[in-house]
Amino acid sequence: MDRMIDKQEKLMRRIERNFADYKAAVLKLDKQSIFDKAAEIAAVKRVVHYMTDIHGYYERDIDYLLKFQNPLKLIVDRYQVNTRAYLHDVVARVCDTHDMSGEYPFRPTIRAKELVR
Repeated sequence: MDRMIDKQEKLMRRIERNFADYKAAVLKLDKQSIFDKAAEIAAVKRVVHYMTDIHGYYERDIDYLLKFQNPLKLIVDRYQVNTRAYLHDVVARVCDTHDMSGEYPFRPTIRAKELVR
């Protein structure tokens, strides 16, 4: 069980880092560009809140999402296709079908030191 908690915490940290990077990129834009991204920003914030505070993960889902450099973008992009979809269904579909694995970069190969942790 501790391993599962460690993995979940790692995923939460990654999502939070992805969100911080997203915010930093948005804040570099001019005011009009930020205004034009309002719907995207709202979707990103909604997904971050859902993924970090609400969604209950299976270990296999965490393992799948941790393969990606930016699991937040993976889910946000899929959610933006249909913002009326339930976020639970979006996350479940991505993790169950692995239908996004060819479109998003995976993390670099895991170093031996990380395997021991």
